[in-house]
Amino acid sequence: MDINQQLGQRIRQLRDARKLSLEALAERCGVSRSNISLIERGQSSPTATVLDKLSVGLGVSLASLFEVPAEAPSPLADRKSVV
Repeated sequence: MDINQQLGQRIRQLRDARKLSLEALAERCGVSRSNISLIERGQSSPTATVLDKLSVGLGVSLASLFEVPAEAPSPLADRKSVV
């Protein structure tokens, strides 16, 4: 899973935890519903400005958008070191 997919899953988890629809989050943060949907599906790489708006709309810190649950594997876990 790449960083865009992980970020999208995290945003979706936070939105679901707050029981917000895509439309409600879009209204709260000023990011279009379609853009949020693309981000949540890992099909769009959000800019820092969009991430800041989403964090405000979700009521969380920007850094918390990048938190990975303990049970989730790191995206680097599958890579083998080259010696």
